[in-house]
Amino acid sequence: MKSFIKPVNAAVRNIMSTMVEKIAVTADKTNTTLSKQRAVSAALGQNITKDHMAIYCEIEKKIGATKKCTFGHTRGSKTGVKHEGCIDVPIREFELRGATINEDNTVTITGGDGLQGFCKVCSTRRREARINAEKEAKKDKTTEEIYQLYITKYGKNTKKCSRCSKDKTLEEFNLSISMECGLHNTCKVCTYEYGSSVGDRWIIYMPDGNYKYDKKEKEQHDDHIFPLSLGGSNEQINHQLLSSAENLEKSNDIMHFGSIQNINPEMLCLRYRSSLTEATDINNLKIILSQYVHKDILERSKLSDSELLDLYKKYCEKYNLRRGAERAVKKFREYCKERKIQ
Repeated sequence: MKSFIKPVNAAVRNIMSTMVEKIAVTADKTNTTLSKQRAVSAALGQNITKDHMAIYCEIEKKIGATKKCTFGHTRGSKTGVKHEGCIDVPIREFELRGATINEDNTVTITGGDGLQGFCKVCSTRRREARINAEKEAKKDKTTEEIYQLYITKYGKNTKKCSRCSKDKTLEEFNLSISMECGLHNTCKVCTYEYGSSVGDRWIIYMPDGNYKYDKKEKEQHDDHIFPLSLGGSNEQINHQLLSSAENLEKSNDIMHFGSIQNINPEMLCLRYRSSLTEATDINNLKIILSQYVHKDILERSKLSDSELLDLYKKYCEKYNLRRGAERAVKKFREYCKERKIQ
């Protein structure tokens, strides 16, 4: 893979190294406790969204249909956010915490009542307030100043990538002034590889499934055998690992299948599988699928923003995707505008 990481000025490296040394000395003398960056939990996404209802039903048996949310009422909050309205909130308006569903469909709660301490509305408002505060604090900072803020806060000039789990230098991460640490959680390499594999294509094509390989080698690409742009699914059966060179040579064509009989129907999204019996040959199949995919996008383009938002929310819930539905609506509108789809 061709490197796309911009080299960092030697002066900047010297500044960063000096900052780390000074902080280490200061911390040693004063026993100052540096901030610890939150790690991404290995259990993140362990519960499939479709199983949440069973968990909520079990919690409801224990504590009832509602739970009190008094966020910010007693001790206040750093962001100034306080729960508004009735404090008795339906339990399904709380995120799950410490509650899992087992293979035999029984529910285990490891601590508390299985719910977050504050409701989803308060969580969203709190997050928005924190993001706005971070943006305001960093909006006029240079790249070097944001690096220095990170070093001061955490006492190191490396960061662990949430995708590859490797400690990397700060310049190997894109800036993100809305985040507390000022940097993205995913390094530039992993961000690029993810973008080249699926990226925002889920917004355009909405493929069935949510599978990705845990790649072990740097030059491996997670490739879709049947292209997403022609109705391919995102299920495991439609994935293969290729070298970067092989993947760059491979187009989004389907002629390499030779005949329709060589195509496993599960490689296609369920809504497009009828094309396999309608088409007369591979070339005809490509034409039919192109028409189907375009029609699907066209129909979505005619939805209102609220209808489109609801559609993306349900899609993310169905496939347990932790992605922003609001951003999906914006990106889809931009895609339609660029291609004059209306």
